[in-house]
Amino acid sequence: MTMHLGYLVVFSIVLFDSYKGFPNTGDKTKIDIDSIFENGPFGIVEASYEYPTTYDIELTPTSNNLTIQIRGQLYYPNFTAVNRKGPFPILVFLPGKHPDCRTPVPPGYPAIDINSTDSQGQCPDGMSKVANHLGYSYLGRYFASYGYIVVSIDVVSINNKPGIDGDITLNFVRARLVLKTLEKMKEWNDSAEKCKQVLDGIDLSGHLDFTQIGLMGHSRGGEGVRNAYNMLMENKGSSDALMWRNRLAGMNIRAVMEIAPMYYGRDGVKLTVDNVPWAMMVAGCEDDELDYAHVRLASEQMKTAKHPNYVVHVYGANHEYFNSEWQIGIPSCFGDQDPLWDVNATTFKVSDILPYTLNTFLDFTLPKVNGSEAQRRITIFVLASFFRAYVGINADPSLGTLLDPSTPLSGDLPEIGRQYFNPVQSILLFNGSDNIFGTPGIEMMPLQEYAQSTFDAFAKAYDASLVRPPQFTFMPSPPQKGNLSLDCLDQIENAIHVDFGNSTKDEILILFDKTHTLNLMTIDIHLARRSSCWFTSTHPSTCAEPREMKIVIQLLTSNGFITATTISLKSRYNMQFVLCNAMMDIPSEKLAFLPVMFETVRIPVTNDIPITGIKFLSRNGGSVILGDIMGTVQVPSSMSSFSFMSPICAIFNFLLVAFVASHRI
Repeated sequence: MTMHLGYLVVFSIVLFDSYKGFPNTGDKTKIDIDSIFENGPFGIVEASYEYPTTYDIELTPTSNNLTIQIRGQLYYPNFTAVNRKGPFPILVFLPGKHPDCRTPVPPGYPAIDINSTDSQGQCPDGMSKVANHLGYSYLGRYFASYGYIVVSIDVVSINNKPGIDGDITLNFVRARLVLKTLEKMKEWNDSAEKCKQVLDGIDLSGHLDFTQIGLMGHSRGGEGVRNAYNMLMENKGSSDALMWRNRLAGMNIRAVMEIAPMYYGRDGVKLTVDNVPWAMMVAGCEDDELDYAHVRLASEQMKTAKHPNYVVHVYGANHEYFNSEWQIGIPSCFGDQDPLWDVNATTFKVSDILPYTLNTFLDFTLPKVNGSEAQRRITIFVLASFFRAYVGINADPSLGTLLDPSTPLSGDLPEIGRQYFNPVQSILLFNGSDNIFGTPGIEMMPLQEYAQSTFDAFAKAYDASLVRPPQFTFMPSPPQKGNLSLDCLDQIENAIHVDFGNSTKDEILILFDKTHTLNLMTIDIHLARRSSCWFTSTHPSTCAEPREMKIVIQLLTSNGFITATTISLKSRYNMQFVLCNAMMDIPSEKLAFLPVMFETVRIPVTNDIPITGIKFLSRNGGSVILGDIMGTVQVPSSMSSFSFMSPICAIFNFLLVAFVASHRI
C-alpha cells in the first residue's frame, strides 16, 4: 500500500498553504471546569434499605439454589429545606464482583478483602462484610446535591457465588437486581406507608420520576446495567424481559454509563446500548480486565448506536479505585502513563498480612495506599458531564460538550483520551482501507495483517525470555512456551497501521468519496499509538521513540490543502497481545491482538467548504493506528460543489485524483 506523491501535490501545498479557511483547534480558550466539582443547591440525606434474604426464582429463573437480598444505600436531596417537591430524576449504581469479607489489617495498610459470604450473607468469624455499594458514596452525595435520587445497590448476596445455567457471570442476575430495585422504589413512590416502613420513617412517596432514569455499572456491574437497559427498554437479552417491561411499564432509562465493564455476553450474544446516550470509562492501568475486552464494546457501539456515545480513557487509573471501598490496586501501567496513586508510598508483601500467600502468585508487592483522590475526581467530572447532560427534565445538554474531544480542558485534571461518535449526525468518510496513499519509506498495512506480522517476534521473544510479559504477570498458570498462537482475528478492528519510521517529512493522503455534495460541521479522526517492546527494554514505559509523536493534519479542498492542526500522541499501551477471551473456555496459549484504545481528533469545518480528503504529515517519525474518519453532517447540499468551482480549481481536483490513482499500489 505504498505510493509516491509527486511534485504536483507538493506544489499544491506551497500554492495553497496560506489559505486560512480553518481555525487551529489549539487556539481555543480553555474552559474553566472547576465549577462542575462544586456541590449543588440541595442538602444531602442518606438512608439504607434492606429486605429479607430469600430464594427468588424471578431473579434466578434457572436456579433455585441462589439466595438474594435486596439492599443498598439511598442518597437524596433535602427538598423540604428548600421547599421543592420534585419529582426528582433517578440514578442507579451497580458495583461489580469483589471479595465479600474484610480481614483485619494493622494501621496504615489498605483493606484486604478475601473470601465470600455464606448463603445467608455472613462472613467467617473475625471478618466483616465489604460494603461495596458504599464505595460510590462520593458520587451519590454529589448527585443528590443536584436534585437526583441515587440508589447504590449492594450485590454481596451474589457477588462471589457460582454462575447459574445460562448466566455464568451472573450479569443477568445483576440486571434483575436493578429491575427489582426499581420495582421496590415504585412501591415507595406509590405508598407513603410502605416507604416509611422500609426507609425507617422517611417518606419519598410521589417524589421519584421514573421517566428520568440513569444507570451506572462498574466492572461486572457495567454488563449488568447494559443487560437491564436491554431487558426493560428493548425487550432483548433474556426470555423474561417482557415480564419486566410489563411490570415496570412507563419507566424510561435515559442514559447508561459503564466503568471498566465486562463484555462477554451470553451464548455468543453480546448486547449494546443503541437508543439512549451511552458512555464508558476505561482504566489506562487496568489490573483486572487485562484483556481489555470491554474496549471492543466501543467498536460495536459505533455500528448500532443511534445517540451520542463517549469513551473516556483515564490514563493512570486502575480498575479498583473508582470504588473507594476497593483499596488494593496492583501496579500495572504498561505504557506512557503517570499512575494516579502515590508511587512513592512504602510497600508491603501480601504475605506480611496473609502468611499462606507466601511463595504463591498472590504474594504481590503493593503500595500502602487505599485509593486515589485524583481518580475519584476525574470520575465525578465524567459522570457529572454525562448524567447532568442527559438525565432529568432540567438536564443541561451543554455539559456533554466537556466530553467532546474538541473542548480543551484545564490542566489540573489527569490526562484523559476522549473518543466520541454520534452516528445520527455522522457519515463515514474512511473505514480503514480505501483510498489511502503514502510517500516512499512509509509502511502501511491493515491492522490484522500487522498483528500477524508482529506475532512471530512476540512468540519467539516469549519463548526465550526468563521474564513474563506484564499481561501474564498475574496469571497463576501463564501460557506454555512454544505453543502460542494468534487467534480471535475477527475481533481486530478495521484500521490501518502506519509506520513513519524516523521520517520528519513523510506523509499519507486519504481521499474521500462523494463528500463534495455534503456540508460538514466537523471531521472526527480516530487515532491511537502503541508500541510493544517489553522484550527489548528494561523500561517499558519509555521504550517507544519518540515519546511524543507529532503529526500535522491538513484538509484537502477544491482550493488545495489547508492547515488544520498539530497533534501529539504518546504510546499509552506498550503491549500488543493478550488472552483471547479471559472468560471463555479457551486455552491461555491462544492470544488476541490487544483492542485499540482510539482517541478522537475533532477538526471543525467552517464556511461550508467541501472537504475532499485529508493529509497526515510526520514531524518526528513513529507509528500510529488510523481508524475510522467520520464527518458530522450539517445540511446536505442538493447540488454538487463542482458546479461552484472555478475552471482552475476543477482542473486541479481532476489532476490530483488522476495522479494519486495512477500511483496507488
